[in-house]
Amino acid sequence: MAGGRSIISDDEGISLVELIVAVIVSSLIAGLLTMVFINGWTTQQKSIARDSATGQANVLTSTMANALRNATSIRVSGAGTRIDAVVTKPSASFSGTWTWECRAWVLTDQSIRYSAGATPRGADPSGWTVLVGKSAKRPLDKVAAPSGGVPFTLVGSKGVHTTLDITVGDVQKTVKLSDGMTAQAVATTGAIACW
Repeated sequence: MAGGRSIISDDEGISLVELIVAVIVSSLIAGLLTMVFINGWTTQQKSIARDSATGQANVLTSTMANALRNATSIRVSGAGTRIDAVVTKPSASFSGTWTWECRAWVLTDQSIRYSAGATPRGADPSGWTVLVGKSAKRPLDKVAAPSGGVPFTLVGSKGVHTTLDITVGDVQKTVKLSDGMTAQAVATTGAIACW
């Protein structure tokens, strides 16, 4: 204090320039963190969609392979959109008796629908179970034949080749399915007519 007066320092607080610099640096850091978060979230959504499509492809392949492996005869529609099979199942006691079933898969309305029963499967698949693809619970999913291709092709008299694109979710991630299956059952005693 000189002569009873106090000296006021201009060094207290922050200046406008320092405030502007702090806001700019904070904005840059926040922007970078936001970009990292958004990229991570997008990558996660794509991974989830890809995994879901792969899971649907596995369900379809497993269901068809198990049934067609036990089929005695197979038929593919002229357009290649439907498979019908006469499937045999051993009795629970493995006593040598067999039960027979008609099974069918069809590509319709962006989904693969499935039906099984003791009589030939009807021509209208609208009431069949949606195995994979578009459904009431999953309206954005879809199954389609690759462009210019057919979903099901008969190979010889007992083989089927499947070629499908399975697309899932908002992100529309697609998995390509290409697989072959062969009917291996030889039992024909008591077989039913499925077409």
